[in-house]
Amino acid sequence: MTRSLVFSLATFVGVALFGAALSAEDEVASARTQAKLDTATVEIKKLDGSVLKKTVKLEKTDFGAMRFYMPIREISRDFDTIDVVADWGRAKKGEAGFFVLPDGSYGTFRCGKGGYEVPWRPMPIYGMKNPRGCFVAIVKGLSLEQRAFVRVKNGEYETGALFKIKDICFDAYEDIVIDFYPLAGKDQSYAGMAKVYRKYQLDRGEVVPLRERVKNNPQLAYTADTMFVRVKHGVKETGNPKEAQAKWATQAPEHEAPLKVAITFDRFMEIMKTCKKLGMNKLEVCSVGWNIRGHDGRFPQLFPVEPAFGGEAKFKASIDLAHQLGYQIVCHINQSAAFTVSDRWNEAHIAKRADDSLAADYMQAGGMAYNPCFKCVHDLWMPEDFKRLSTLGIKGTFHIDVTSCVPPYVCCDPRHPLNRKQTAEYQNKCNTEAKRVFGGVGSEGPVDHVAKNLDYALYVWGWPSWLGTKNDLTDRLVPIWQLVYHGIILSNPYYGTIDYTIPRAVNLKVNGFPWFTLNDADRRLKVYEFGGRPTFYFINYADAQLPLIKKAYDEYQPVKYLQYEFMDDHCELAKDVYITVYSDGSEIVSNYSESDFSYKGETMKPKDFKLFKPSAKAVKN
Repeated sequence: MTRSLVFSLATFVGVALFGAALSAEDEVASARTQAKLDTATVEIKKLDGSVLKKTVKLEKTDFGAMRFYMPIREISRDFDTIDVVADWGRAKKGEAGFFVLPDGSYGTFRCGKGGYEVPWRPMPIYGMKNPRGCFVAIVKGLSLEQRAFVRVKNGEYETGALFKIKDICFDAYEDIVIDFYPLAGKDQSYAGMAKVYRKYQLDRGEVVPLRERVKNNPQLAYTADTMFVRVKHGVKETGNPKEAQAKWATQAPEHEAPLKVAITFDRFMEIMKTCKKLGMNKLEVCSVGWNIRGHDGRFPQLFPVEPAFGGEAKFKASIDLAHQLGYQIVCHINQSAAFTVSDRWNEAHIAKRADDSLAADYMQAGGMAYNPCFKCVHDLWMPEDFKRLSTLGIKGTFHIDVTSCVPPYVCCDPRHPLNRKQTAEYQNKCNTEAKRVFGGVGSEGPVDHVAKNLDYALYVWGWPSWLGTKNDLTDRLVPIWQLVYHGIILSNPYYGTIDYTIPRAVNLKVNGFPWFTLNDADRRLKVYEFGGRPTFYFINYADAQLPLIKKAYDEYQPVKYLQYEFMDDHCELAKDVYITVYSDGSEIVSNYSESDFSYKGETMKPKDFKLFKPSAKAVKN
């Protein structure tokens, strides 16, 4: 990333706009502080414990933003962290306004102390509105090494970016660049912030609207037109976590956890037939755990197809049946885990940490999962795997687990060293090939270093119980990711909105993870408030559950056209009532309250939503 990076944003005319659209009393405060809004505080913590703190002047860009810039030559290997807070990103307890972080955490200035650092990096943005104005920051250089944060001490708020230099494990590979965009008038909102980043991503060609990508791509067009039904065939049983760690962390073919069969390929075919009979004419189905020893069984080994489920012949029959029914069928793989039980296991292919140890991740069904170096994934295994699966007939939005769920990791093995940026490049190479072979790529989460090749995110958040716990500074979660990527990347809002028509107990744990703490009615509303693509996965697909999938199928039909539209606005209309506005003028109003709510002459019942299509006049305009 260089200082010459240009982003054309004609509506922004520089820092002079930063006080626009304020109240009369706020204008006085703005005038007092305007001179300070072109500086940032930088705090450098070194590995020896010493701290360097200084104030630097921001540069005014020719596209209306203010830039923080720190060249590579000033980023030393003896740094631990670099903390950057622009004066724009400060507020006091009791002031009007809000902050928003890239995981959707939204908070007002009501606390006297606290702190929250986003534990992952869904997008390299953050923003704040206070009585002195409103801005959104985009981290454009060394973005894979930073985390957005908010901190409060003695009622003083600050939001910024923390660069974890020690964790790079290599020399810095990019300048640090943060551009602060002022927002004026009606754009002083989290929706306005999201639109700045969306425009940046589109203008530089990092992403392309879904409407354009489906042209000459029938597989992706099919994906955009229907729901996602994932069927897990089985998984090895390792018992409670302590037992698993002690007994099953290191597995071998002669010492392997027992496989529990859940859904055979014969049963899988019956499920698809029943779905078709119920009137679900188009579905994208996914075979999960089809591979040897089931879900997370022996990665990176995939073949042979697990015999206990019916083997390759039955797997192929399932694929052929799906095609006969008019369904699109894909499968699930994982390129980020390697187990000792795999016939591909070789320590030489595992990513190494800076201390030369193997990069161990966490305990899974196949044992302790290690992170393979993505150069090895791309060069050694991907070509064979994609060819064999394509030959079997797999076609559609192919699911590669994990790669969009966490930031890319490093590999310090001198035989194939990769920093985070280089790992991201190999992940994108794998995804590019998957799109070429199968037609599309889906993955587990929203981390946008693979946005250029991502067509579907299985869930955007597990908040507040997973991928970051609810923090006292946060008032609520807002769909800032969807405001950026809806109309570009299909998604499902939460881990807990999967299977939204299937009744669940609040706080129920599935696969060891807690569901989002919403009741069933609110789970349904959240799918449509956040523009979700209904998705099913964590159920046993009993005959009694299939009509409930049909219920979601029918409910989705009138709104699925919105997947091609950008999400342009979202806000609270009244207490517990939210409106989502799309680029074609369509609106969805979601009533979470216990009372009727009227909008545009129509009444919504409690715990219900309604689609308001744009009038013919509005569409014409």
